[in-house]
Amino acid sequence: MFWKSSRALGAALYIAAFPASAQQGAEFDACIAKADGVSSKMLDCGKAEVDKWDPRLNAAYQTLLHRSEGKQRAQLQQEQRTWLKHHLSETHRLAVNPNNGSVAFLESQSFELDDLVERTLALEKRVNEKP
Repeated sequence: MFWKSSRALGAALYIAAFPASAQQGAEFDACIAKADGVSSKMLDCGKAEVDKWDPRLNAAYQTLLHRSEGKQRAQLQQEQRTWLKHHLSETHRLAVNPNNGSVAFLESQSFELDDLVERTLALEKRVNEKP
């Protein structure tokens, strides 16, 4: 009984860690539900979702980069480098946090996906604005 309740608690914590924007995908929600609280399966769901958002981020960034010239281009590149540096360092920090135990990877991936979604949506918004 304890095992079943701890798995359900793990799934609930994982889902609660994601904002609504990252939970929009029915496939992601179904995957998490099917994982039944098993951490490795939930991590697989998160990885699949990251793999969907990463190309979107890259496409939006490349579109903006190709539209930009000179100072504006250099500013965009620096902005992206700064975001990426923070993104990677925070993802790593959360993954190795000794206070989080076995939840560390789930928390790290939760941040990774949330940050990726937020950055992607911000870049896509800029792409859709009139140049």
